[in-house]
Amino acid sequence: MKNTATNRGNAGPLVPFAPRDLLPDVPNNLDAERSVLGAVILDNAALNVAVAAIRAEDFFLPENQNIFRRMVQLAGKSVPIDIVSLHEEFSRTGDLEKVGGAAYISQLPDGLPRVSNTAHYARIVRQKSVLRQLARAAEAIREEALNFRGDDADVILTRSGERLAALCANTGLTIEPTAWRDMFHTFAEFEESAPLSFAIGGFLQNQGATMIGGLSGHGKTLILCSIARALLTGKGAKLWDLFPVEENAGRIVYLIPECSIAPFKHRLQLFGIYSALAPNDERLLVRTLSKGPTPCLSDPRILFAVKGAHVFLDTAARFGEGDENSAGDNMRGLASDIFALLGAGARSVIAAHHSPKPFARENTMRLENVLRGSGDIGAMLTTGWGAKQLDAASNVIHIENVKPRDFQPCGPFQIIGRPFIDETGDFRILKRPGECGSLMDEQAPERDKGGGAPEAVREAKAANLALMRGWLTTKPDLSSNELSKMFADEGIKIDGSSIRRYRKELSL
Repeated sequence: MKNTATNRGNAGPLVPFAPRDLLPDVPNNLDAERSVLGAVILDNAALNVAVAAIRAEDFFLPENQNIFRRMVQLAGKSVPIDIVSLHEEFSRTGDLEKVGGAAYISQLPDGLPRVSNTAHYARIVRQKSVLRQLARAAEAIREEALNFRGDDADVILTRSGERLAALCANTGLTIEPTAWRDMFHTFAEFEESAPLSFAIGGFLQNQGATMIGGLSGHGKTLILCSIARALLTGKGAKLWDLFPVEENAGRIVYLIPECSIAPFKHRLQLFGIYSALAPNDERLLVRTLSKGPTPCLSDPRILFAVKGAHVFLDTAARFGEGDENSAGDNMRGLASDIFALLGAGARSVIAAHHSPKPFARENTMRLENVLRGSGDIGAMLTTGWGAKQLDAASNVIHIENVKPRDFQPCGPFQIIGRPFIDETGDFRILKRPGECGSLMDEQAPERDKGGGAPEAVREAKAANLALMRGWLTTKPDLSSNELSKMFADEGIKIDGSSIRRYRKELSL
């Protein structure tokens, strides 16, 4: 029998090919290929491991491709795969010489490859196959680029992309961008990151966006000026004698494109923070309507100015796109711009935002009715506060938290502006959390002064009292928290202070 194998001396068993130094200069590993085939002969179960990783076409030598393909066929016929059956099968089809003859087949198990390493051998074979395919694709791309006679290089670029995509689909691989892990934080970065912090404890969280929602003319700008005053006063101060200022503000950037310079100057003087604009301070930077059109928040000059600063947007709608009356259009891109401010190093972003007009008739505060377009902007917020003026003459403003994140907010409270802003330069706390009821409870008495509360308010309160009477009749020991949860299960938001007031009215 003719033997086409060439002896490689001490380098290993025979291979049906030229000496190693005459092999084509392409990626291959004949030892790994032979080890896969030899392992299958030693233990036919190794074929399942190999088939899961490679195909016949992944072998470099055509002879090895044919042997692997025939092994798969024999397994499909439930024929044992050994030297005898392979010799018989190739002799029957007249292909024995094409695979190197009986000598090559008989020497495949030489060296006793470890069957347990079959998956490792198969991975090597596959990797070399992928490299060969990539080399062929690269050569084809090179030839096309060098011989291209058109005037649009994008054509070649597109074809090249298609070739690589086909290669990935054929091999089951995905193209791995260079240094893709650099897109993500390392564990060390998390370990070194600062803990969660507040600029104003329980009210203004750092590294996030806070919004104050309210109707037009309900004191949002005055509230923002009061917050700015507290930040500029610094650590040790208290916002409305309620929320402690935790740090000194390095800078405040206040953007108010819907107010000209003269009236805003008056407000800054009213709150006693006008001096922070002066050259010997400059902790306060302001841009009003008088400076020109609404600036783009992604302007490089804005992004440079906000580093380390608390950024005030008055109002948020002016920095959105589209028609202000169309919440979806107006808020498009605002979230991205606010994230850009925070990404540029802003300490926090505080924005005033308009409530939908129907909020004037509402007697509860929710994210959906306090912030216009809340479906688009609510998710980006760290904190959301609702504000509603209950008495215009004394500027009594009812405030509730409608969106907390990572902290437990306080209950509803009220601040009063007149005459205190004129006299002391700030609001004064009127009702503290625990003393103040829900908007329904606090709003109804104010409306009573004007000729009686609306029928809907009276009916809602009566229904709540009836519910609570029924619960307490059955279980008189229910706590305020338990009752509040029971109301919540009914879709009614009532806080602990209102529960206690209801209990007194019911004398239970």
